[in-house]
Amino acid sequence: MKKSLRILALAISSTLLGGALVACQASPGPAPVEEVPETTQQTTQLESTTTMSVEPEDEIEQGRSTVNIGIDPLRNGFNPHLMADDAQVVRDISELVLPSTFDNGVMNTDLLVAANVVAPSSSAVAQTVSYTIAQEAQWSDGTPITGSDFEYLRRSIVDTPGTFNRAGYQAISAIRTSGGGRTVAVDFTTPVEQWQSLFNNLLPSHLLLSQQDGFRTSMFDSIPAAGGRYMVRSIDRQRGMITLARNDRFWGARPAHIELLTFHEARSTSRAGEFLRTGQSAFMNLRPTETLVDTLSLVPGTEVRVSDTDRTLEVVLNTRSGAMGTAKRRAGVLELIDVPLTARLAAGRSSELSVAAETEYVVADDVDKQELTATTPLRFAVDPADDQAVAAGRTVVDMLAAAGIKAVTVPTDVASILAEGLPAGDLDGVITRTRNTTDSLSLLERYGCDLALSGWCEETTQDYLEQVLAGDIDFDPDWARRLNAQQALSLPIITENRVEARTGGIVGPAGDAAAWPGGIASAPNWRKNDTEQ
Repeated sequence: MKKSLRILALAISSTLLGGALVACQASPGPAPVEEVPETTQQTTQLESTTTMSVEPEDEIEQGRSTVNIGIDPLRNGFNPHLMADDAQVVRDISELVLPSTFDNGVMNTDLLVAANVVAPSSSAVAQTVSYTIAQEAQWSDGTPITGSDFEYLRRSIVDTPGTFNRAGYQAISAIRTSGGGRTVAVDFTTPVEQWQSLFNNLLPSHLLLSQQDGFRTSMFDSIPAAGGRYMVRSIDRQRGMITLARNDRFWGARPAHIELLTFHEARSTSRAGEFLRTGQSAFMNLRPTETLVDTLSLVPGTEVRVSDTDRTLEVVLNTRSGAMGTAKRRAGVLELIDVPLTARLAAGRSSELSVAAETEYVVADDVDKQELTATTPLRFAVDPADDQAVAAGRTVVDMLAAAGIKAVTVPTDVASILAEGLPAGDLDGVITRTRNTTDSLSLLERYGCDLALSGWCEETTQDYLEQVLAGDIDFDPDWARRLNAQQALSLPIITENRVEARTGGIVGPAGDAAAWPGGIASAPNWRKNDTEQ
């Protein structure tokens, strides 16, 4: 077994060396290939996690610059477009590995030469956006990045329940390519003012198309090719480790400085502190615990910061359910939930806890409690891989029981919840993570017909959202709160926050240890601090 592993490691090293030599050439690489590159693999060693080393011995060559990063335990897969996979580490790795057309509204000049709205291709088209991909842009296996990757992402998001930005991709009627696939024209059936938020985190279509249900399942243990500054080298779930290697085929002007990034699970507060104290980690991005901030702050030379994210744990009720079909009943259920208590019990802590703002429902006072107690047990779906959602579900069930309302939790995967349970009305609600952004695409996804988790569909709502989507009217930032107050569609519980900690072992883009825009996503700009011992 050990001999086989050495042979495999030698083959991988040879492949990486070959890729590095090719990257020095001016050409964009060989023609597309269908094989998954050997540089991405799943490690299956069954070592005890109690003796986990931060650096995987068989993967990290001596002398290569390496930074170790502490992360939360791995939960689901690594597809940034799936709600089921959404997690901070997935977002961070996607930023490092996958190419995007725009970053925070600014065009990615490594990937694109130009991107702008042009004259519609016909009278039946409301808007056309043209993208020109850089000739040098390529995946880490040498395959050019083309319009095929745009089309694959669009079709996959539209066809898969539980995806992000679905509203924007559904507005696309056609994607046309020319110039060897490097010029991409996207036609929309309705104007989309925020079109820059589409086609981010492109995926290698040439490797996923041939796999059955590749979009939903093939990235559970890998991202098979990279178009960013790093590439996934290995994912070892048994040891809780992910290794990224610098993508030597990256064609852009600013390749990464650090050669290897190793992510390792910090499975307890004490372990996280020990990793920083002994120098085994230089950076961490973790979910808070009761004592995490205090523990990390005590480590000499460590700076700690806490910040909120755009993810919220909330109870979403299903308007397609017979029991939850009226605003009065929905409000009656949600008003019985003690949000601060649910937040504490779900998170398992009181410190560094961002409890969601109080929600008041205008119809709650008119609820007939006998209506609620007479219904069959309410069914709330939870993702069993999300421990906070599971704990919140149990708490909600107990609170409703105290009011005489029977309820149960239904553990099932997110895809089944969204594709089957909610649309069929078999579930009365779901306790899940949502993104609380207020851009037009997110709002349409949250409250638009055929898209909303809650099943909410109303003509005036749809008309308003489509006008906001097209940029015909200004968005009212208080609109969503008013709608929820009137219709009692959801109850936010916790706004997810993160704890970041860094030592002096790395410095930011200007050589300043205080320069950390973007956290882990800024890793390509990091440098080792040679003065830090």
